[in-house]
Amino acid sequence: MQDGKLAYFSEVVRHLRENNLYPHIPEISGPSTAPEIIIGGKKYLSFCSNNYLGLANNPEINLAVQQAVERYGVGSGSTRLLSGSLDIQQQFEKELANFLQAKDSVTFSSGFLANTSVIRYLGDPFPYFPLIKKDKPGAIFSDQLNHASIVDAVRLSYAERVIYKHRDYDGLERELRRRKKVRKAIITDGVFSMDGDFADLPRLAKLSQEYDAVLYVDDAHGAGVLGPNGEGTAAHLGVAGKVDLVMASFTKAWGSIGGYVAAISKDLADYIRVTGRGYIFSDPIPPAFVAGLLKTLEIIRDGHGLRKQLKENATRLRQGLQRLGLETIPGETAIVPLMVRSEKKVIELSDALYAAGILAPAIRRPAVDVGAERLRLTLTASHTKQHVDKLLEHCDVIGKRLALI
Repeated sequence: MQDGKLAYFSEVVRHLRENNLYPHIPEISGPSTAPEIIIGGKKYLSFCSNNYLGLANNPEINLAVQQAVERYGVGSGSTRLLSGSLDIQQQFEKELANFLQAKDSVTFSSGFLANTSVIRYLGDPFPYFPLIKKDKPGAIFSDQLNHASIVDAVRLSYAERVIYKHRDYDGLERELRRRKKVRKAIITDGVFSMDGDFADLPRLAKLSQEYDAVLYVDDAHGAGVLGPNGEGTAAHLGVAGKVDLVMASFTKAWGSIGGYVAAISKDLADYIRVTGRGYIFSDPIPPAFVAGLLKTLEIIRDGHGLRKQLKENATRLRQGLQRLGLETIPGETAIVPLMVRSEKKVIELSDALYAAGILAPAIRRPAVDVGAERLRLTLTASHTKQHVDKLLEHCDVIGKRLALI
């Protein structure tokens, strides 16, 4: 036990450990993105990776990164406003924007950083000196179940914060109607990271137009996976080109590092470049990884077979869990929640699966509310039918033992 200034932190950690609430984080040998991973010399099946298309270990991408290291080195050197933009960074942002039917795109060293850098200044005045007379903070409207990075980003803003109930677009419209004369931004996930359901982007695009609100979509779990060629949720739902700003992370289907925001106008992208603190004061994605992302973009554009396999795997698991009598949330994405609704039982279920050689961490506070505890099972295109069936077999046995079935 620590005394003095560190006592509070020690007490919290002690309480979490004593009550089996501190998360177990296994040490993995080798890649953590494959369906089969090694922990302590033992093979485990992983159903918690966001490497949806299995591209994190793609040999073509690996080769592109290795070759770029020889030309550019390992690091970025400094921020782009200080040391300039590399040719490969400019090339990638242009090709990415074209792929997404956007006018321009801006990349960041992480998706979390992209959100916290951009969202704030959709509601705040220009930060450095007054440009527009009577410029005041506006209002930001955010879905209740948006990702934690959005929650933090909204908290950073001086704008009025309006949190609407999950997918309650009638309630959102009432709030928009009350604030017709202020600058507004609507922020939503495209695919919600815990439930795997879609935002109603056609409805939001309509509200955005009707009430002059900038529409910002975090598409971390849709980019690369959804749409005719992997363009994302907006393309999947038929509103590509009608979303003002689309953000996504390169750590999911793209299998790499970093994030981006694609803008419907060049001016909007340039505004981000002079206000986004994560762009101004943080180094960009290392150039070797940008080279890998260029190759990844080629593969995603032609990755119809990978997306088909991913969808088949997710459908097989979702339908299998339903046949067993376990509760899931209906959907068509690679995120398959197995609802347990008890912190004690979800930990027991996760621990029992781990003992059987399956890694499926318990999702509980603070990621979800009390009563919404679950296993957040994620599929990849690299999973086989045998992998999915093995998980289902153990869920059947363990689920009956824990009285979940």
